[in-house]
Amino acid sequence: MKSFINAAFFLLLVFIFTGCATTVSYKSQSVAGKSRPAGYPIPVYTGQQKIPRPTEIIGTISINAGKFTMLGGSAGKETEKILKKAREVGADAVKLVAIEKPDFANPNYRLTADLLRYVDIWESIPISEEDFRAYLAANAGKLDPIEGIWHSSGFVFQTIGIMKNDSMAGRDFVGFILGFGNPVWPTGTKRIDIRRGLEPDSYILTYYLDDFERREIPIILGNKRSFKINVPQDEEDRFIIYRKE
Repeated sequence: MKSFINAAFFLLLVFIFTGCATTVSYKSQSVAGKSRPAGYPIPVYTGQQKIPRPTEIIGTISINAGKFTMLGGSAGKETEKILKKAREVGADAVKLVAIEKPDFANPNYRLTADLLRYVDIWESIPISEEDFRAYLAANAGKLDPIEGIWHSSGFVFQTIGIMKNDSMAGRDFVGFILGFGNPVWPTGTKRIDIRRGLEPDSYILTYYLDDFERREIPIILGNKRSFKINVPQDEEDRFIIYRKE
């Protein structure tokens, strides 16, 4: 009898300290898109955060907790399950709509999230690097100082091309990806809208972060060959320095 009690007590401790696996349920609301590869970057937004681009809901996923325990659980681990499903259905973003923390009856975080797809068309510049270099060579001597090929350093490594383009109101130049390695930002994708400033060699950038959130940033070209922008994240300054090729 004593050994039976000890065994039962041991099993109770296992439940308390390890908990039960969560269950996942998914409700589709529209046709899924092309699946994303493992590791594809998908931004996750909480209830109060504004999503930078218009979206529609592909489906809603719920992570439900098991029973028996008051300890354990990881929000990060459960979010990874949501991201896995988001990649399967071709989502562009995730919006967390409900978060419940572990308690006595539920060992793990319980999450509900909408899986989202962008419904707008992001601008792309239909020019190859070879053709862009030909444009620069053909117009040498009459280019604006900001036109050219720029390589970044800092916490973002990318190559962008900048050329005259006033097809959008309030814009004089556009910056587009020439090389990055991020599947969300393929070659040709617009990264920066640029307009001239009031002073010589000054410009106002509308810079788009990795999740397409926009930042208005004034710059001055240093010796017409470099500029620096600050895109703070988590209350820390994070600088990107661009140098002209």
